[in-house]
Amino acid sequence: MTESTRNPIGPPPRRNAGTPAVQNLIKSNRVAPPPETEAAAAATKPLPSSASKQITFYMAADDLKRAKAAYTATSGQEADRSWSDFISRAVLMEVARRERVHNGGENFPGGIQKLAPGRRLQP
Repeated sequence: MTESTRNPIGPPPRRNAGTPAVQNLIKSNRVAPPPETEAAAAATKPLPSSASKQITFYMAADDLKRAKAAYTATSGQEADRSWSDFISRAVLMEVARRERVHNGGENFPGGIQKLAPGRRLQP
């Protein structure tokens, strides 16, 4: 008889035991990292006071359209770096006005506590 030149059908041969397959790399097989790494330490440190922080607020739709139109029309002449820069400068101008009118131009104390969510119950 003649010998067959066909390859056998079936699963591929097993991998070497020294290199586990991807599906075997589960958390329980991994070596635990040291408890305090530099990345974790950096993540737990408070942000410096000059670092940017994302904020969210609500604004009337018509006022938002007006503000965006003003920003779009004048951002080149006013040297605004971004929409965030525009909003930040507008808020800081109002802060400076309130400090000047109500606190003799001095910074108000505090500002580190969280603000109450929602509307104020009474003015």
